[in-house]
Amino acid sequence: MSKKVQKMINLDDETMKLAEQKINFSGWVRDKLRSERNKSELQSENKLDQFTRLTSVVNMSSAELLFHLEQRSEAEISALLSILQGSLNL
Repeated sequence: MSKKVQKMINLDDETMKLAEQKINFSGWVRDKLRSERNKSELQSENKLDQFTRLTSVVNMSSAELLFHLEQRSEAEISALLSILQGSLNL
């Protein structure tokens, strides 16, 4: 188990009543923080999976894809972005 460090938080009357209902409030807070971290990591992994799918669909590495995009003019890049945003309804 890692070293525990004290961290002070401020609660209002309502959240103080809620905290008092927890048997181990500090443990509950630690669990919530880990849960948030895990959600964030999962979202990052999902983005990586989506990107990996993209590179397999276009049959080139992300570096190759970026290289080819960088060879385009600003007008061409803007046009490509417009096409992508339009197809995604952004």
